[in-house]
Amino acid sequence: MTFRAFAVRLSLRAIALFVALSWAVRVSGESPQQEEAGGNLDTLDADKVLSPFPVIGERIGRSAGPGRVRIDGPAFEARDAMSAEEIGPLLPSTKVNFNSRGEALFMIRGASERHAGVFLDGIPLVIPWDERADLSMIPLEAIAGARATRGVESALDGPNILAGSVRLEPFELTRTGYRTRLSVRAGEAGALSVQGSHAARQGPWHGLLAVARRERAAFLVPAGYDPPYHQNETRARMNSDLEQLSGLLRGGLDLPGGGRVRLLLLASDGSKGVPPETHTEDARFWREPLVRRLSIGASAMLPFGRSREWTIEASGSSDFLRQEIRSFDDASYTTPALALGTSYETGRNRSEQGAARLLRRKEDGISFALQGMFRRARREETLEVDGPVDRYAQNLGSAAGEIAVPRGMWSLRIGGGYEAASTPETGDKPARGTSEAPVLHARLERTIGGKALLYASASRRSRFPSLRELFSGALGRFVPNPDLGPERQDLWESGFSSRGDRFDATLAFFESRLQDGIERVVLPGGEGLFQRVNVTEIRARGAEAVLTLRPFAGAALSADHLILHVRSKEDGVFRAPVEDRPDYLSTIAFSIDRASGLGFSLETIAVGPRWSADAADAIDGRTRLGANARWNLRASYRRFRTPPSRGDAEIFLRVDNLFDRRVEAEVGLPEAGRILSGGIKLGFG
Repeated sequence: MTFRAFAVRLSLRAIALFVALSWAVRVSGESPQQEEAGGNLDTLDADKVLSPFPVIGERIGRSAGPGRVRIDGPAFEARDAMSAEEIGPLLPSTKVNFNSRGEALFMIRGASERHAGVFLDGIPLVIPWDERADLSMIPLEAIAGARATRGVESALDGPNILAGSVRLEPFELTRTGYRTRLSVRAGEAGALSVQGSHAARQGPWHGLLAVARRERAAFLVPAGYDPPYHQNETRARMNSDLEQLSGLLRGGLDLPGGGRVRLLLLASDGSKGVPPETHTEDARFWREPLVRRLSIGASAMLPFGRSREWTIEASGSSDFLRQEIRSFDDASYTTPALALGTSYETGRNRSEQGAARLLRRKEDGISFALQGMFRRARREETLEVDGPVDRYAQNLGSAAGEIAVPRGMWSLRIGGGYEAASTPETGDKPARGTSEAPVLHARLERTIGGKALLYASASRRSRFPSLRELFSGALGRFVPNPDLGPERQDLWESGFSSRGDRFDATLAFFESRLQDGIERVVLPGGEGLFQRVNVTEIRARGAEAVLTLRPFAGAALSADHLILHVRSKEDGVFRAPVEDRPDYLSTIAFSIDRASGLGFSLETIAVGPRWSADAADAIDGRTRLGANARWNLRASYRRFRTPPSRGDAEIFLRVDNLFDRRVEAEVGLPEAGRILSGGIKLGFG
């Protein structure tokens, strides 16, 4: 389908949806004003989905709601994070997974990493070519907090988001003045990070400039780690170096009446090694000599109408990524020499995305929203030096609407929409037709005493396969499958949430059925090849508990526990284990953080047993990995001064994986052992 035909078809569906939902608003009738439950229950909010540019307020640590968590202030700062992967322990039911390509990825509630969205200031960071983002290459300078959701929260979540999203929020001054931050972190194995940022506001105008440089010679494996292949005698992990230079520029204008305009630019240039698998002699030996990215985004929000009951939001972004992968013969990383025909993957990715939303709030509490989104992604790829260029392209669009009707202590939210994807360019692979899928979502909530909330929801969403899943051979490890179809998820969830002055607590139960779920399988023949296929059906059942306690000023205790059972259908029965889904996932953390004085935090992260794909396994291509637990420790001292100096300083010391536990992300892919680091942070203004 051509680009023009695709856009016309999507527009006609959007018009039909608008007419249907407009009629629903007219016949919905009058209802009492909705009562809030500690901030957890709300009508359709323009910041719920697009929310490109929230303002960061005071230090609040971590707060949790039904399927949501907000990380702010001390909880985020205490991560001392150099890249997005390091904030994983702050996110309930979220596992950071490291794959054989050296990528760090979020897996929410045991779902595939391609089911999670990652955003910065409203700009999608997921790379359309692969429908996922390497968190290890997403810098975090001047990021002041994050909001995360689990499950499907709304029909307006956007395409391909089946498991939840993580939205990173840059720092923004709320008063006239300036704020300058400098930080340095150094650690073992040549780890060094230097960051600086300057934020300023003058009336309605504000801006932010940040730069960072980080590098490491390697990460360290646990002492005594002795795999059969591809690890030297030291603790330095083979081929695990990384370096990156990045910068962020942001500006905005607050308009009269609550409107706003924001602009953002994020640029990075880096390189990294990809550690080889240690359980097989037939490992891949890769390096990424270039990972260069530029993201540009803009958004605007404008209330209008007599009582500003209407709001329109629009956002747009362009993303440019150049990534090179150098393949070697063996663990010496010296051969073959670069010459005509040598394996050397070069990918030039470009994508544009636009979204718009119209929101209407009525005096009786009823809210109505209509949203449209479109993304176009292109990739030019060569697989060898001076080799032929293959071109791929994908169009992805959606139109959705939602209405929320409160009646006393009850609130009902119903939404629906339509999504479609096409691949107008398929390189040297067969052409594909257009895929279409409906979007359905309903959520019922009941407040209890103004502080507690009962809820139940049901949804149907789909994910369209990425270009890489369809057409890439991953430098000889995968067999392409151009016949892949979209996944379709039916999700049911119910739970309870309560909030007090010193606590937030949530208990949730969920079940999902993923029809035609896309999983990788080991192909027969003993050649160690994988292929992504649509399996019959995957069922995931889970229960999660999330708790945040604030017993006294400056202290916080957070705990979350996920119990998970995921199986795919085999001979009509759900009994086949699914790759990388742990039986449970738990995090417990206690911290003391005051404006001045000593600070302390201790956390433990436990991951239950799980199955991992193993091409070296001759029986079923899977290996069972045992449970593991890691402890992280941080100590700090902060000095804070009030005006006129308005400065602060902090020194900190971290010990990650305190007891030097051996943890494997996948078979033959060890994670870091005990690593010591420390640094200093300075603030002015």
